Amino acid sequence: MSTVFLAEDERLGRQVAVKVFWPRPGETRDFLRRFEREARVLAQLDHPNILPVYDYGEQDGYAYLVTPYMPGGTLKDVLQERKVFPPAQAIQLVTPVLKALQYAFERGLIHRDIKPGNLLFKADGSLVLADFGLVKAFAPDGNTRSAFETLSETGGSITGTPDYMAPEQIEGKASPTSDIYSMGVVLYEMLTGKRPFAADSLIGILMSQMNDMPRPPREFNQFITPQLNAVILRALAKDPAKRYQQPADLLSALTQAVSGSARALDAEQTQATNWLFERNPISQDAPGFGNRQARISGNHYATEPAPAVPVQPVERARPASTPQMTPAEVHWPAQAQWTPPPPTSVAGNGPATQGRNSSRTPLLVAIILLLLATTLVLSLTLTPLGRQLFGAHPGQTPSPGANTPGTTGSPGVTQTVPPTQTGCPAAGTARAAVMVPMSLGHTQTLVYYVNEFSGNTPTFGTLKRLDTKTGSKVEIVKQAHTSIETAQISNDGQWILFTANVSGQEKLGMVRMDGQGLQTLYCSSGGTIMGAQWSIDQKHVIFNEQPGSGTGGGKLYLLDTGNGQLQQEQVPSASGLSYMPRTWLDNSQVLLVGYVPNSDAPPINVFTLDISKQPPVLQTVVSTNSSQRCWDFDSSFDGTKLFVNSCTPGQPEGSSTINEVQVSSPASPRQVFNSSTLAVSSVRVIDKTNTFLLATVSNTGQGISGDTSQDGLYKIKTDGSNTAIRLVPDGNGVFSEMNLYSQYFWSNVSRDLTLYAAENISAQGQRTSYTLFYGSLNGGSPHQFASISDGTALEIVGWTTL
Repeated sequence: MSTVFLAEDERLGRQVAVKVFWPRPGETRDFLRRFEREARVLAQLDHPNILPVYDYGEQDGYAYLVTPYMPGGTLKDVLQERKVFPPAQAIQLVTPVLKALQYAFERGLIHRDIKPGNLLFKADGSLVLADFGLVKAFAPDGNTRSAFETLSETGGSITGTPDYMAPEQIEGKASPTSDIYSMGVVLYEMLTGKRPFAADSLIGILMSQMNDMPRPPREFNQFITPQLNAVILRALAKDPAKRYQQPADLLSALTQAVSGSARALDAEQTQATNWLFERNPISQDAPGFGNRQARISGNHYATEPAPAVPVQPVERARPASTPQMTPAEVHWPAQAQWTPPPPTSVAGNGPATQGRNSSRTPLLVAIILLLLATTLVLSLTLTPLGRQLFGAHPGQTPSPGANTPGTTGSPGVTQTVPPTQTGCPAAGTARAAVMVPMSLGHTQTLVYYVNEFSGNTPTFGTLKRLDTKTGSKVEIVKQAHTSIETAQISNDGQWILFTANVSGQEKLGMVRMDGQGLQTLYCSSGGTIMGAQWSIDQKHVIFNEQPGSGTGGGKLYLLDTGNGQLQQEQVPSASGLSYMPRTWLDNSQVLLVGYVPNSDAPPINVFTLDISKQPPVLQTVVSTNSSQRCWDFDSSFDGTKLFVNSCTPGQPEGSSTINEVQVSSPASPRQVFNSSTLAVSSVRVIDKTNTFLLATVSNTGQGISGDTSQDGLYKIKTDGSNTAIRLVPDGNGVFSEMNLYSQYFWSNVSRDLTLYAAENISAQGQRTSYTLFYGSLNGGSPHQFASISDGTALEIVGWTTL
């Protein structure tokens, strides 16, 4: 019936979607008259969740509509990956759609094509209703003749998408409650991963829509409450009079169905969903799941796709084994198991089981369906769209993907964060984090910060993000009189934890990726907050507070983000060392490095600290000495290994060794790489199988004036072949640097494990020059996206998906 083209409004410099309609042969004149009347009505619709019409017109016998281009994608895109939504989240998603339908209902309009593909995501994560191409007007007296029809039209017509069409719509008699039925199908699919009616053919689907009763959705998802189960079945009633009569009625019933105890149940389902996707194999390409959360108990990765929107990590008991299952056939963990209820009856609609409706006339249905099939065949063979599908016609074929705008990652529900506090809590105390979740999309997004100065005085500290698909940059938060000291992204990709000096006050704070929820968790009493590290489950932050006087060693503090409890970790002293957090192995063990207070000596040794034991247990994993200035380490995804490099710079290029160390038995390291020409200064694990490491090679960065021709960013193989692939060479006087503040893989590598990010640093007289770039781990030229040498500082923070 139409093709959608991605186009550019040259006058306003914006992308738009242009929908071109194909009238059936011999109906062009009538169609254009109807279209103009319809377009005028649609252009008058003004609702935040109805896709607006920018323009409409006709050219060479073809009618077109111009609407905004929505790159957020469709609900259909998300359903293909996410499969099942928790009830509360599903209802949050459809709430604005039902409000939009109520708006249309009050103006006497029936949409007639409600389906996930016509629900598009706005930038804020809410849904808009699109494609009013099949809209039909109705009058209060029940007459459903469209105001757009002409006298040349007679009889009913079958229009819509079969999987989502109400029975009366199939008969060409759409009613004001037909959209209610279609919304019921959409909700059923969101909550179960299945459509209520399925068949091997178009005719079979239409027959099932008209005659069969749907299986109760609770049979597929035991976390659907009986109340919600009844609401959905009523929306799917065959008789229009027995459905909800207005979209507002359906919305009210849904809201009541998930209030109170139902919300607590939804929390249990979220926990069960987390457990399922963590225990089941996860694809390496699944967004947001190539991370250390799933490594905690040594789980394995394989090929089962993960949800498009990562879920909040929670602690939970795990069953000993997990069978392979699809989301719609989930057997939830025993502690959350529900017994399926008996088939639910809906008032006036009979038992909710498979059956036949004897009031229907099979012969009439067969005739209607035969006519429909004939019409479809003729349409496909005679219209321009059919010619495009079945024959080559130069000048008529749209460019690839032009008829499917919005195929990028689709964000889901984003809740507004309640007001939070940015002032300091009482001295020596902290406050709990307010973490209202947001949903993420698929586009690999890079976060960095910018510190601006006037002389040595901070003027602005800004957290920004870069969309690697469009190249657009967005300020997440910008604060005056602020210098951001450290920053890292949470495991779920939704939050940024940072420390900053704000008007001379050291603060530990956080902000959500969309700029909401800015809050201060802790303020130092005249000291400096260093090495803050967020645990994998996001329940704890450990940090070192260095005294303001500059004397003595720093103290380790552990902050419980759930309740704001702050406690000092009484760590046993090891030869007069103090300790700086580097990264977490799992939710209870954190890796520390030792340092000599008030000394320029390099870090000494790597330790594990188990916070689950009191007093905390400190164990040495890697031993170094004060003369070993060139060394670094990172931990594997499963937390069982460390990769430790040591190097001798200069001579003239330098030399290096990388060893694999088992955390449980560190006394027997295994050499995985050795070079007599590369001075490897830092290493990071970048894949789940530990096949490659990302590494910097630098004489310049270590103050060596020897040969710097080998310096740069490398991908190093760990199989003993001593293979090192240079991704980016360093220029004269320039050295590469990876993330300084976090060692989780997403600090340096994109969530889908395909891209890296790093920076080049060089001295420019009295100032330092910073250049940020990213590139493919498979090689090729990097993409430079920020560079400055005016005294402004730039640093990579890490990766998320939006």
